[in-house]
Amino acid sequence: MDTSRPPHGERQRKALLAEIVAGGDTAEKHYLEIKRQLDFSSKEETTKIAKFILGAANRLPATAERHFGGYAVMVIGAEQGGLPGVPAGTEVLDIEQKINKFLLPGGPQWELERAPADAPGQEVLFILVDPPQDGDPIYLCRADFQGSKVNLSNGDIYVRAQGQTRKATAPEIDDLMTRAGKKSLPTPELTVSLAGDAHHLDLTPERLNHFIDSQVEKARTQHLSPPASAAAQGSPLFAALNSQVLLGLDPSRLSPEAFERQALGWEQQIRAEWQESLGRIAGAALPGLVIELGNRQSIFLEAVRFDLTLKEAYGVNTEDADDVTPEKLFPPVIVQRSPFDHGLGFSPSYLNRISPTLSRYPLKWKNVGENLHITIELDQLRPGTPWASDGDDFVVISRHNVTTLSGTWRATIRGHHQAFDGEVSLPVSADHNIQTLYRQLGDKAQ
Repeated sequence: MDTSRPPHGERQRKALLAEIVAGGDTAEKHYLEIKRQLDFSSKEETTKIAKFILGAANRLPATAERHFGGYAVMVIGAEQGGLPGVPAGTEVLDIEQKINKFLLPGGPQWELERAPADAPGQEVLFILVDPPQDGDPIYLCRADFQGSKVNLSNGDIYVRAQGQTRKATAPEIDDLMTRAGKKSLPTPELTVSLAGDAHHLDLTPERLNHFIDSQVEKARTQHLSPPASAAAQGSPLFAALNSQVLLGLDPSRLSPEAFERQALGWEQQIRAEWQESLGRIAGAALPGLVIELGNRQSIFLEAVRFDLTLKEAYGVNTEDADDVTPEKLFPPVIVQRSPFDHGLGFSPSYLNRISPTLSRYPLKWKNVGENLHITIELDQLRPGTPWASDGDDFVVISRHNVTTLSGTWRATIRGHHQAFDGEVSLPVSADHNIQTLYRQLGDKAQ
């Protein structure tokens, strides 16, 4: 059964009735009671409604909020297998006249809603009791009633347990006294603003191929041994020079086979690390995102956790410009080294990455699937004093060439037994390729 929302709308009421028809009163819990029929002309029958309302109102907020948004629901006119209903036309006033003596003064709030039954002239009724809140009083029964099946006593306290309403035990009364003593907190009013843009990187094969071709051609001119004439190939001097190339004694020149072999290995690594490499340059060249959280209330908010998800995006670490120079980020096509050096000649860029984290800094982020998830945990959020991130935590990259990213956020706050949700949008700047990134990095350094 979906109890994430109260059955206020027609769709929610239909879904709830379908569950009852399928399972009957096995669905009864502290938040739900089911009556096949109820005779509104009978005092004892209508007293059942008063007892349910009292018990439902005497629940604890933390327990109630898990289902139906904190509401408790009595469904009248439903059973396993069908909806027999009750005669249509029962009004709230008719019910109030019969049950108010048990509830007033200062009784709990409730409302009445309806749905069609199986037969014409019949309807299903929903009694919805408002969610309990911290600071609510203990709701006492205000009148006596002695029936064959239902008994209420003036001054007694009734609570709603799993599938039944009964007198409260001493520990339950203690809990209700604690509830009554808690000051009801005003609903938080949070402000969320994002300063900066997301960015899109041009990772098209054409850009990558152009970079690889230009670098390989440059290396070809510098390192490939020039072709020799037939006469020169037979000379002792050519034989001596060629043996130096083959032995690696002349590292500036390679045979065509050796050059192509090394160039292919270089190309494979560049392709494998291209997105990461451009991301590292972007982390140094582009501005990061600044997140600002504000509190419009006049009271402190304690233990605030804020979760923001930017969809179809990922984050990259901010970088120092000195760490993303072409010399450090992209290895040469041909690595000059001694013939006795069997190492690679360079370390893959990702092995050189160090991302220190400040354990006490409240913001953390990670890439989860296709989305960027940011978490901010604050001990307190002062009224009128927004908290803002440093702006050098990360740079946001859009996975697609769009104009705007969408996002959702959720905040939880100590003392408030609910989550607060909202939506954000973030503009995406124009494409950046390796040339524009390095140009922007140069402008940033000036």
